[in-house]
Order: sequence, then structure tokens, then C-alpha cells
Amino acid sequence: RPFLAGSLRALLADLILLLSCLHSLLLTYPLSMTKTALSRPSLLHLLLPLLLLGQTAAQVLLTGRCPKIHPLKNFQPKRFLGRWYEIERFFVSYEGLAGTCWVENYLYDPHRGHYTRLDWKDRLSGKILSIENGITHNKHEPGRLRFVLQRPSIPFLQGEYIILATDYSTFALAWQCDNLPLGVSHTEILWLLSKRQHPSSDTIHHAKKLAHGLGLDINRLQKQDRSNCPP
Repeated sequence: RPFLAGSLRALLADLILLLSCLHSLLLTYPLSMTKTALSRPSLLHLLLPLLLLGQTAAQVLLTGRCPKIHPLKNFQPKRFLGRWYEIERFFVSYEGLAGTCWVENYLYDPHRGHYTRLDWKDRLSGKILSIENGITHNKHEPGRLRFVLQRPSIPFLQGEYIILATDYSTFALAWQCDNLPLGVSHTEILWLLSKRQHPSSDTIHHAKKLAHGLGLDINRLQKQDRSNCPP
């Protein structure tokens, strides 16, 4: 059963305040989100850790430990490359506060290997911002992905998520679960992604049916606003 402790409510309030301060600073000292700008220290380097440290408080917590769910068998990273639009997801307040039109770009570079670029539309300025994560696929379970924030470079911001299901073209289910200390609670995020910005209702229904079959609470999925989003 979901619960949110009072201390976590306070942390969430701090997160909202930090985000407000960040928006004010960005408007006063606009950042150029280019490779050159991100290669040197910036306000984003300094403030992003403070924002992301609040992400546990920015999610609904569930009792017990993470359920044991395995990634998609025979996952093929090369076929998964491309632009994936966020259609629905579990509650994640830091995404909602930061902006809309979230897109996960799965990319490959011969020198860097696999990585992702996360794009979103800033809620206040309307500009498209990005961060990049390095990706490592588990050798035995390729659908289990380990990520670390690379641009801006903050190595201690890392984690893991798994691809539960995909047809590599119309839908994908990505899931992240983190056990909290003492093993009495955990956080979960489920993303319903599509390479089509407006997938059919049949596609969404099929993806949700698969998620439900894995024991996930699809009633927690929230439809994302994709109006006025870039292609």
C-alpha cells in the first residue's frame, strides 16, 4: 500500500523550491545546452545533483521489496535504437515540474557505445533541454540497462532499469524499481513508450495488458500531455 512519510513530504517541498530557484537562475543566466557548454562547469552541473537527490521523495513509495520481474528475453539493443516518446508513466513529480514532451533517444556511437539522450520541453522557457546517459547492457540479460549521467558529468547519479516488453516499433515498457534502506519499502516507475507520438488505442491497450500480466498496477499510469510537442 502506498505511503509517503512526513519527512519525505518535506523533502519534496524542498525539491519544488530548488526547481523554482533553478528556473529563476536559468532565466537570469541562460545556459547553452551544447556540447561545448556542457564540457565545462556550469549552474546545471552545480544544481542538478540537488534536484535529483529529491527524486525518491518525488515518487509514491510502496511497501515491501521490489517484485522480481525479469527483463524481456532475447532483447535486441540494435533494433531498439531510435526516438521513443513518453506516452504514459507512473507519477514522477520532478519530470512534471521540469517540463513536458519527454523523449528518450536510444543511440549508438562506435567510440561511446550505447547511450541515451533525454529531451524535454522546459515548462517556463519553452526551450528543448537535454541530458545524456551512458548505457551498459547486462551481458546475460541485455534488457537490463545500467545508466550513468554523462552530460553533465555526474558519475554518482546512476541506476538501473529494465525493458519488460517491446515490438521495437510501436511500444515499449521500461521499468525501474529501487529498494530503500531496511527493505521495508521501494519506489517503482513504469514508462509506456512509443516510436509514434500518438500511438493507437489498441497499441496502448496491448502494452497495458502485458504490464498487468507482469503484476504491475497499470492504474498508476498517467497519460502525458503531448500537445504542442516537437516532432
